[in-house]
Amino acid sequence: MQAIQAQAMFQRALDLLEVNRVDDALPMLEDLHRTNPRDARVNFALAMAARDAGDDHRRLELLKKAAQVAKKKGIVFEELSRAYAAFNETEESIAAARKAVSLEPDNPDMHAALGTAYHHGDRLKMAEQCFQRALSLQPDHIATLTARGELQLSLGETAEAEASFRKAIASSNGDVSDAFVPLSQLSGRVRDPEDLPRIEELIADDSMRRKRELGRLHFAAGAMWDDASDYAKAYEHFDKGHDLLYPEYDVEEYRARIEAMKDFFTPEFFEERRDMGSDSDKPVFIVGMPRSGTTLTEQIINRHPMATGVGELSFFSQISQGMRFGHGRPGDFIDNVRALTERDLRRTARKYLAHLEKLAPRSPRVADKMPHNFERLWLLALLYPNASFIHCTREPVDCCVSIYSKALNTAHRYNRSQTTLGQYYRIYRDLMEHWKKVLPVTIHEQSYEAMIADQEGQSRELIAHIGLEWDEACLEFYKGERQVRTFSKDQVRRPIYSDSVKRWKRYEPHIGPLLDALADLAPADRSTDDALPQEGK
Repeated sequence: MQAIQAQAMFQRALDLLEVNRVDDALPMLEDLHRTNPRDARVNFALAMAARDAGDDHRRLELLKKAAQVAKKKGIVFEELSRAYAAFNETEESIAAARKAVSLEPDNPDMHAALGTAYHHGDRLKMAEQCFQRALSLQPDHIATLTARGELQLSLGETAEAEASFRKAIASSNGDVSDAFVPLSQLSGRVRDPEDLPRIEELIADDSMRRKRELGRLHFAAGAMWDDASDYAKAYEHFDKGHDLLYPEYDVEEYRARIEAMKDFFTPEFFEERRDMGSDSDKPVFIVGMPRSGTTLTEQIINRHPMATGVGELSFFSQISQGMRFGHGRPGDFIDNVRALTERDLRRTARKYLAHLEKLAPRSPRVADKMPHNFERLWLLALLYPNASFIHCTREPVDCCVSIYSKALNTAHRYNRSQTTLGQYYRIYRDLMEHWKKVLPVTIHEQSYEAMIADQEGQSRELIAHIGLEWDEACLEFYKGERQVRTFSKDQVRRPIYSDSVKRWKRYEPHIGPLLDALADLAPADRSTDDALPQEGK
């Protein structure tokens, strides 16, 4: 390929990525990659496309290759740090960010990346020092102020977090959407009458904004209109935000993969591989859809003196992606599963247990609340037949409404529209029904609504399921000191509240496509005159 042609193709691909046309850019980048697989620019661009497509495994591998060539480019190591963080490879993330800082010591972006890496590694004082250094270089650095606000919010410092977010949005130096989103979701924030007009003004000036930034601004506006009880305007913004933020999603392709799994993972499959894993009862796996109560469940367990919650670990996500789940033919994944040996399984089991021991030394129970591990229950059941398995459930439409109103990252491509979300939810529920029939383990069903109605009774059953004696501290889950980094980090700092039960009814005129997609999983009391739940968040 001629150099001039290659440069033109590369620039065209970058332009397409800029407007979120990932699927159009990828073929061009792949052609360039085949011609020169060591081209750091192409590897970096492909990594950004993989990030937007939710393929964290490939993103990391491409950035590693780019870093081998572009050894003096701080931005490469900054992104490499964030890619490592996606797999909770904390030391690697910190090392890459340190490299970025060494290359560009006067660039606040690099210090913000290092601060974020320290935050993810629970080195909170060092994270704060990095954020302070970045702000000394640029006091209105939006990324740093936002990251610092997220740190403060994860520790329950709500007022301080709001102040950081407001300093970020007051800046005119860059993308403020990342600050507006957490601010708009913040319970009990000071309702500034200028917030919504500012966001609407930024949205109106769409000619100067990238699709990602514009999409996140729509999510922030939607949350604030929701707060103001104008649900029509809220959903107008939510729908636009989804169109801008998420790539297209092929529900039928995902359905085909799940059907292939169901055909393959039979009781006979597990019987043939019985006793190939570990006998450890340390792991506690909390699975379910996002916004189904996984964080609440983890926090209740975390308050027990004999248990530790370690958040959402990407360990098994990385393994699954490496085995080609979600990539290529469904048969490729099945072939890789069939090739697993007892030695492979035992090695993986030991590696994960070593990781848990590092995160929570000497804790008899360690809770991993990665929701989408529901896709990997076949592997978890093989590795740890004595582990505790908890499936968090919630009224389907309430769960989906909560997901739809959040700017989840693009790994959640099923959140593309109300229709794709509802269809995906049905596939997930169908898969969980299959697991209950074939897995050689007991899965504890933890209903969000049941927990709200009977906190103590449900909490006692939960603690009993993981094999521990009851402890009264579990009733005060909101007093936990461990940081929380999910969208629920604000909510779990408060006692149990019922505002989110049957919340869907206030949005019913605006969620027709979702209700239709859920079909028989939609509530039976649609379009009734039942009293609406209490307003507010």
